[in-house]
Amino acid sequence: MSEQVFLDMQQLADRYGVSKEWVKIRVKRREIPFTRLPGGRLVRFSPDDVAQIDQLGTKEPALNGPLGRAA
Repeated sequence: MSEQVFLDMQQLADRYGVSKEWVKIRVKRREIPFTRLPGGRLVRFSPDDVAQIDQLGTKEPALNGPLGRAA
């Protein structure tokens, strides 16, 4: 049975090329998913959290302009 690997704030920041402070602010505002470990203070990011964060950055193509009118 394999254990899930949880990232801490610095590891998540390194993954996305942002500062640890940026991650802290997003967690405080609840703008990105995260997991609180038992005790309630430690914040970690599960593989599911990271996948959801990846989806937040996915942009849908714009349907306006010349290509949108052809559709």
